[in-house]
Amino acid sequence: MFKSLSSKIAIDLGSSKIKIVAIDDLKNEVWELSPIDFRAKVLEEDACLAIKKEGDILLAIGKEALAMKGRLDGAAEVFFPFHQSRILDEKAAKILIKELLKRVFKKMILSPIVMVTTTATATNLDKKILSQFFYDLGFSKVNLIASPLAAAIGAGVPIIDSSGTLFLQMGSSGMTCSAISMGSLLFNEESDFGGDKISKKIIEHLAKTENFSISLESAELLKKQVFSLDDSNKTFPVVGKTINGFSPLELKIKSSDLKPVVDLFKIELKSLVEAILKKIPPDLITDVLQKGLLLSGGLAKINGLEDFLVATFNFPIALLDEPDLLASMGSAAMLKNMNMFAESLSFDA
Repeated sequence: MFKSLSSKIAIDLGSSKIKIVAIDDLKNEVWELSPIDFRAKVLEEDACLAIKKEGDILLAIGKEALAMKGRLDGAAEVFFPFHQSRILDEKAAKILIKELLKRVFKKMILSPIVMVTTTATATNLDKKILSQFFYDLGFSKVNLIASPLAAAIGAGVPIIDSSGTLFLQMGSSGMTCSAISMGSLLFNEESDFGGDKISKKIIEHLAKTENFSISLESAELLKKQVFSLDDSNKTFPVVGKTINGFSPLELKIKSSDLKPVVDLFKIELKSLVEAILKKIPPDLITDVLQKGLLLSGGLAKINGLEDFLVATFNFPIALLDEPDLLASMGSAAMLKNMNMFAESLSFDA
């Protein structure tokens, strides 16, 4: 099944997005590439597939499948087989990964090696099942690395130092705040209030306050365009219908219209960071006050995030460059320089 010029690949296994990098396609070191050059080497797809129930016929994967969501009859469905490093449907997960690998590989190889990101709080059982899943696909060696650790490496953070670094990884399925030191995640706090939940809350809020029903796709657009943690007067038009379903209409949604959802997110975010700060010993707290909090993940691009965190915690906040790519960059760098990292990091397999 494998077709590639590369015998090593890195997979950033998100709940809503999957990113795959063929390591041998990276002629330079990861840190020598510009974000644009690195992104050009990454296969990124929505982590979903559309299947016709009768006969289990595959209709589409990735963005083509996601475009079908809400547009299919009851005979077919779109679903995401991975969530927070757990495999919800093994058969569907194998179909999805195999189809994505066909896009990466170009010639037959016998012993591919893979580096897969996991959530920081994945259990030993989650890791064992995930590792076996990739061995069953034909990989000769499976390495697992926590996404915040991979993202920190991708950002060039000297994680093997004894001084601590506070890292906030923000994705679609949730947020994880981690304290990193000596090449390990010393402390972690997790929240399920990620990008997907924000979109869901936007849909619920507009239905309740405006009697307005919108699609998940429209909610995603509102999250990117007008959802903001600071005062904003942005507006964005979305098409939906009244709750009773009889009257299609277009409404211009303002940032202020989404304030109750913003407030919920602020509470969750504040509680998450406070929880990790309570766990961290005094010596590491000193490091945090000096270095600040580093932000990564696609959700880290949300409007007003840095200003809100600075005002709330009064220590430095840094949104890292290309935050959605960092875990891929880090896992690719680790696999490309396995001997160097093996001396200071331990990998699950």
